[in-house]
Amino acid sequence: MSEKPEYSVQRFRGGYAFVYHDETGARRRRRLDSGDRTSAEAEARDIWDNAEQGPLTVGRLVKKHLDAKRAGGMITIGRRDDAWKAMKPFWENVDPLRIDAQMCKDYAESRDVAGTTVRLELSLLSSALGRAVDDKKLPSITVKPPMWLPPAAERKARHLTPQRFKKLLAGTIAPHARLYMMLGVFTLARPQALFDLKWPQVDFIRGIIDLNPPGRRQTAKRRPVVPMNSMLRAELAAAFNARTCPSVIERGGKPIASIKKAFKAAGERSGVHATPYTLRHTGAVWAAEQGTPMSELAQMMGHDDDRTTSKHYARYSPEYLRGVAQAVEDAFNSDTEVQTEPSAPVHRRA
Repeated sequence: MSEKPEYSVQRFRGGYAFVYHDETGARRRRRLDSGDRTSAEAEARDIWDNAEQGPLTVGRLVKKHLDAKRAGGMITIGRRDDAWKAMKPFWENVDPLRIDAQMCKDYAESRDVAGTTVRLELSLLSSALGRAVDDKKLPSITVKPPMWLPPAAERKARHLTPQRFKKLLAGTIAPHARLYMMLGVFTLARPQALFDLKWPQVDFIRGIIDLNPPGRRQTAKRRPVVPMNSMLRAELAAAFNARTCPSVIERGGKPIASIKKAFKAAGERSGVHATPYTLRHTGAVWAAEQGTPMSELAQMMGHDDDRTTSKHYARYSPEYLRGVAQAVEDAFNSDTEVQTEPSAPVHRRA
């Protein structure tokens, strides 16, 4: 490990600043909170000693943030790791205190990718900065630096009709892929929950599936206990009798971590192209179309409340806004004359 570059405490705008050179040799300056030389020296030593190799750069803040997410058992950490790899050349050695909205826009212009990708990457940066402020890693500021994010794209629930799902299923040859598809559409579970599913979580006597494995802490992406319908029960029973390992979704006696190849092959055979996540949306849309209350659908999908559920699936319900439409018709057919008070005249000065 190379030695830490030297630093100094210098007068700056009526106060003091922590001055150092980063790994590239560039000179950096950070304003200190202290108002006297002794306190400023102590504050600088604290910053220096608490840094892994000198003052915290964006690269170190993001690394600490990702490590904390990983230690907390975050399932989708791989996606954020990939995002940081793409961001690293631009952001790694940047002083966090120099970040502003214009810098974020400059970064967006430097990336030849979709706005949704840039939004994900800048959201990662924003979260890392927020964590650093909360952990007091940036002692000279108490709020997160101003950020700019591309506008969020409208999210649409891509789903299959029952006929197209049956066609996709007919083009699925591998038993593990067929079981995955049936589980996906009938439990509304997220893909990772199905990959993690073990047979002890499947209760044939009570007819339920506990999607949250023992020892896993519930996160924002909650994994509920869901019932199995008769079709899914039959599929699971056949798979249970043929099982060769504890995992429900297995191939060759081993659990699998990806089903993308099987989906691609089934899509080529059937002409119906879908992703593993499409199944979750598909089941949710079918349930909404059958008039399932949003509160119940939210429970099945593992949402904390039905606001998110309603946002994406209420429009598929046959009762969606029907009350509004009926109210308009009732008003049209009403014989009662509605009297309204005339508004008071407004007197203006000449």
